[in-house]
Amino acid sequence: MNTEKRLTAPELVDEIRSSLAVTNGWIPALSGPNGPTGVLEDAPLSDIARSLGEFADTPTLPSAVAQQLRRAAESAAASISADSTTAYGHLGAAYAYVIQAHRAADADTTS
Repeated sequence: MNTEKRLTAPELVDEIRSSLAVTNGWIPALSGPNGPTGVLEDAPLSDIARSLGEFADTPTLPSAVAQQLRRAAESAAASISADSTTAYGHLGAAYAYVIQAHRAADADTTS
């Protein structure tokens, strides 16, 4: 029996948002003081998608990280106007891309 809990749509948004948080998100920390600032704790999904795109365009980020963040931004943006089932799929994809970006960032710092 599979006992893993599937994240809900709001939980997926919270996970993505926490990666972008102004105060302690890993994405703003990676981009440095001259990069975008991230989002607030209660930022709506539209702000999250926009912020992912801004970070993807940050020249100081490794290209592998930027590529994954760009995909995450596209998926997050696509979820905004989609029906609930399709939106969930887009949010899941966005979250997966954020995880891949984090792994790419870790790989870049250990190289």
